[in-house]
Amino acid sequence: MSETWLKCLLLSLAWTASALVARAPRPAMAAALRRSFRHEVAAIRTCGHDVALMAATLTDPTTTHDAATETTTGAPDYSGFDWLDHWYPVAWTRDLPVDAVTKVTLFDVDYCVVNRGEREPLALEDKCPHRLAALSEGRLTAQGYVQCAYHGWSFDATGDCKSTIRSAASTALCATAVPCRVEQGLLWLFPGTAAGRDPESVAPPRVPEMDDPAFKCTTTVRDLPIDYALLVENILDPDHFLFAHQATPFDIYSASKESPQTVTVEEPSPGCYAISSAVAAVPKLATNDQRTAMAVATGIAGGDTLTAKSTFRPPCAIASGRRDAAGATKFQQVFWVCPTGVGRTRFLAAGVGRLPVAVPRWLQHVGLNNFLDQDTHLLATQQPYVLQAEYDAAKAGAPLVRRQLYKYSSPTERILVEVGKFMDEAVPKTPNRYAEPLRLLAPCPPRETTLDRYAQHTQVCPDSRGAVRNAKALRLLSWAAAATIAAGRAARLGSVARAAASPA
Repeated sequence: MSETWLKCLLLSLAWTASALVARAPRPAMAAALRRSFRHEVAAIRTCGHDVALMAATLTDPTTTHDAATETTTGAPDYSGFDWLDHWYPVAWTRDLPVDAVTKVTLFDVDYCVVNRGEREPLALEDKCPHRLAALSEGRLTAQGYVQCAYHGWSFDATGDCKSTIRSAASTALCATAVPCRVEQGLLWLFPGTAAGRDPESVAPPRVPEMDDPAFKCTTTVRDLPIDYALLVENILDPDHFLFAHQATPFDIYSASKESPQTVTVEEPSPGCYAISSAVAAVPKLATNDQRTAMAVATGIAGGDTLTAKSTFRPPCAIASGRRDAAGATKFQQVFWVCPTGVGRTRFLAAGVGRLPVAVPRWLQHVGLNNFLDQDTHLLATQQPYVLQAEYDAAKAGAPLVRRQLYKYSSPTERILVEVGKFMDEAVPKTPNRYAEPLRLLAPCPPRETTLDRYAQHTQVCPDSRGAVRNAKALRLLSWAAAATIAAGRAARLGSVARAAASPA
């Protein structure tokens, strides 16, 4: 019994460690994951019908999808969107060491940020004005100044130089400070002050449920080699969950002729938009048996009248959940898509729900990283074609028109049509977008890059690093225990053998 227990423990520890440090799924591991996922999908299949057959309506040429070509009323004007007049989330504060410098990136510009714990955070452009060395390679002094590791110049939260080695401190030697603040566990930066934008004129978007103590929140982060616009479109596309993820419960977010998707656009203040989709939260493509299984999985009974709603608040925030007539929800998934640079995005997410206890963060990361791996490389294969089209359009002095580039056909894609209009208008104005045009012509990265969860996640998440460290330590202890048990067993067998061989 003890040996069996140890074998199970060793396997689970090896799985936990490999799940968080995997550079890319090895063939055997990938096959095992596919087999495991097929078992999960089988629970919501009917005899002879799998997910692909269930969702075949999406590509059935005999089905008309006029809804996908319809536009929202009012023809929203996105020309007023200003990238520099918004706050951007760059990290969960729990992932930043307290009173230590950390580098983050936004619009291909590096920043040095410091999490001060209970005190106000600080952020500076990541270059010392002296010789342009990275301040994030330095340290925080006892006085709370960021000190450059090259020559020791030190700067306060406003960027003022407080000390140098060879000369007196001077305001002429300032670093560039950037407004920053902490809201709902996220560190936000405001990059527009140098261009005359006022950080007090706009606030970071909030998620009301995250302020409610009845809701538990589990957060995650991953740096993806995927362009901002592609990732936003991917998150807002329920149809792909049926294929890329084989996640049948997401059928409730899809649309059909009988359950059309409605799209609304609001502009609560100039240049601030909320693009929302809403559809009846009922299965559209599933069979009766599948609907029964999905009702169990999602907690939606046949008589419930819930709406599956997704809202994109440019530039970063996306929230998806099922809501009742009063707008209340028991669980929602929230995403913040931070445009790190051309072809790169920081993916921040939180599961927010009425749960008795929060899911351990590292455990949620294992599952979510597996989920992300299922379509990240697909987005990477799409990316060169889209960015090439954008490059060609920019070279010709025209914006990319996604409605001409893509072949929209599903009734669920109505929101993608509207989001595409926003991207057509906004993406060419992205800061530093065309500073190095050849970035748009980068080839598709290999799988070893697109699926490198250790570099993309574990290195920037202390909870996952701790889980890996603990798993490795427990694995060593388990090996030692197994060796001790084996040695004891061998000694007992030796004693029995000697006793049997001795004369009576």
